[in-house]
Amino acid sequence: MKAFEIISLILNFILASGLLGTLLFFNSKKRTAKAEADSADLQNTDKIIQIQTAHIGRLDQRVEKLEEKVDKLEVIIEDKDSEINRQRYIIRQAHKCQTPAEQCPVLIKRAELDKQLKDKKDEQRITKP
Repeated sequence: MKAFEIISLILNFILASGLLGTLLFFNSKKRTAKAEADSADLQNTDKIIQIQTAHIGRLDQRVEKLEEKVDKLEVIIEDKDSEINRQRYIIRQAHKCQTPAEQCPVLIKRAELDKQLKDKKDEQRITKP
């Protein structure tokens, strides 16, 4: 019986070490798979960052163009405001005029200036290709 017990012990040891080896092998394989997954996640994150950086760059260019347009529009608005103020002043002065409208010096001068501005704009339109 002793031989049978020794054989049983040897088989138990071999089988137990096989089970232990299998567990260690799977644990190692599991760690390797986790490391590969982490590496893939890092690569994906890096790609996302590159895409977002490029998108931000494009948006910055659009913002710069829009800021330029806003600056131009502010200048136009200021010009229009000053024109409106000038027109209001002319109207106030015309109301103060005691003569008939066709003889009012303010309205006559305004008509002359309007004609000069119109002629100047027409000239600019003609000279532009």
